[in-house]
Amino acid sequence: MITFDHIAIAAPSLKEGAKYVHAQTGLTVAKGGEHPDMGTHNLLTALGPNTFAEVIAINPDAPAPNRPRWFGLDDPSEQARFPRLQAWLLRTDDIEGCIKKAAEIGIDLGHAIPFRRDALRWRFTVTDSGAIPLDGAAPLILQWDTKGPHPASNMTDLGLRMDALTIKTPHMAKLTELLTVLGLKNQPNIKLANTTKITVSCSTPNGKVTLQ
Repeated sequence: MITFDHIAIAAPSLKEGAKYVHAQTGLTVAKGGEHPDMGTHNLLTALGPNTFAEVIAINPDAPAPNRPRWFGLDDPSEQARFPRLQAWLLRTDDIEGCIKKAAEIGIDLGHAIPFRRDALRWRFTVTDSGAIPLDGAAPLILQWDTKGPHPASNMTDLGLRMDALTIKTPHMAKLTELLTVLGLKNQPNIKLANTTKITVSCSTPNGKVTLQ
């Protein structure tokens, strides 16, 4: 089983990320947690009972990891475009199987790296370079290893809801092939474009908005 899990907005800092979300939605995103293994931290808000949105940034108070950070956060060319909607993520109950299926069609999703925070345990695909495959168009894959309700059920719910996810990419055919191989049933809108751009149309208590 594989399905949509969450979206990630990368920002130069959590303060700037919160400012971006508030400017777009009128909402103030709540503090999340830290990821010591990656030297990052985040803000979180539920998109529903089992989906959410996060703002992620390098934690200036944390030691730098001994490898490139996830989400392409260490790439200067990526940093120049922050804050922006950087990634979309799928959850699965077979992350190693997803990595293998992708490799069979020539796509390197990276390694399933284990993480933990408080009672949460999960595995997450990270490439050796930290870059997101297919020039940022491919989904990142995670597997929640903690039993029980989805973590979003414990997040602040500000009434933000995702209506549509659109991926513009020069790798339209390859992304479609990847999602089909992975078995994703409800695929996002995929459009051919010269560069990658992820867009999410959302409903909020303040009306319709677009995150990009």
